[in-house]
Amino acid sequence: MKKIFTYLACLLLCVSFLLTGCGTKLNVPTGDILSNGGSVVTVGDYVYFANTYVDYSSLSGNDNTEKTAEHNSIYRVKTNEYGFTTTDEDGKIENVEKVYSKISGFDNENMYVLDKHLYFTSPNTHKEDNGTDRFDLTTLYRICLDGTGLKEIYTTTESRGEFFFATDDENNENYVLIFDNSKVIKITIGKSISKPTELVSDVTDVVFPTQFGEIDAFYYTKALSEEDQDAGLTGNSLYRYDITSNESSFLVQDNYNAITLVCYSDGMLYYKQDTGDSIAYYYSISNFNSFGSDCVQWTVDGEIDGTDNIANFTPINAKNVVYEAYSKIFLATKGEENKANYIILVGEDANIELVYGDYVYYTTANGLYRISYRDKIPQTLAEMSNIQQGACDLVYNEVGNPEYIYFYAQLSTNTTDTYYCHRANIHTATLNNPQLRVECIASVLESDLTGTGNSDSE
Repeated sequence: MKKIFTYLACLLLCVSFLLTGCGTKLNVPTGDILSNGGSVVTVGDYVYFANTYVDYSSLSGNDNTEKTAEHNSIYRVKTNEYGFTTTDEDGKIENVEKVYSKISGFDNENMYVLDKHLYFTSPNTHKEDNGTDRFDLTTLYRICLDGTGLKEIYTTTESRGEFFFATDDENNENYVLIFDNSKVIKITIGKSISKPTELVSDVTDVVFPTQFGEIDAFYYTKALSEEDQDAGLTGNSLYRYDITSNESSFLVQDNYNAITLVCYSDGMLYYKQDTGDSIAYYYSISNFNSFGSDCVQWTVDGEIDGTDNIANFTPINAKNVVYEAYSKIFLATKGEENKANYIILVGEDANIELVYGDYVYYTTANGLYRISYRDKIPQTLAEMSNIQQGACDLVYNEVGNPEYIYFYAQLSTNTTDTYYCHRANIHTATLNNPQLRVECIASVLESDLTGTGNSDSE
């Protein structure tokens, strides 16, 4: 059996600790629940996290079982009153525990704590009738915060699925919305779990709000009728589903220029629309009752024309968005006549990871960085190569300010292609401190820690 260790990035220390079995109860943490979503969530002094990032396409057989998940499991670490991990006299990280042996760090990761339960998604382990693995599907589970009581809630049927966790304070309930197999369904979660309720069907695309919490509506598209398609029409129709009234309303039908939904953020819907001449412009609206009257065009003719060159289109606020194009990051600012002006914000090959406040967080081949759209001064968060793109999460404090960014990266000593959970202290970047506080809090294979190759022992 391979030995598993904890790795402290700045010291490269071997750390051994007692791994808690799946059936062993952990203490239940108390305190504020912060930073719900993604691969990390905090409960009081504890940080629950996905230990590694796994490409679901690399899984086979029984890779996602209690006996085989090993270092690909869900862990937690207890921090002190200042949010720091603690070490013993030998420099070993303390209070790291395995919560459950199930993969949760992957391309469709969702991790939320509601009441006394941890909800998370994981690559599906149900096989087809002919024995074929279907890790391309996603299963939603919940487990008690003490690591017991695993329960399967829902497994998608024909797609990876999109999940949105919501709260309804007025009715004192929590629920999850799932887009799967052309349907949007709702499942109430709490002391009991409801049966799936279908809200809309025949859906081709959907966008839920970008932030966990209260939800007013979601938007979706539907294909044109068979009669319209037979008549040579190539567009689609846009709808809005009001959560409060549980009613769907038709917004607009474009017979020729299909609408592609991008995101729904801070009450604004962002979408891409074909124009019929191989150019698809990006737009946003806020007044859904008068579709198009307050439309902002975010991409313009010229060097950036809104074609497929654009990726990771992400709003900063109602007046600014960022996106990738031609291996650079562009900043578009709303100008006159509701058309945007743009500049190059990051001039090197970079990938947008997330946006929070004034900052755009991004990765390059050399590390993890952030840059303010206001002063346009980059700040270094972590100088290291082999960072997993598209899997970064911020963790906030009680007043809503970010303190840590969590990400996955290979160790400099890696002998495998495993990406382990790291975190970087935001404040060291803000203060321009050359001593960046970056640490790997994951449970690490001995071979990756020492770089000595595979090491099997009892």
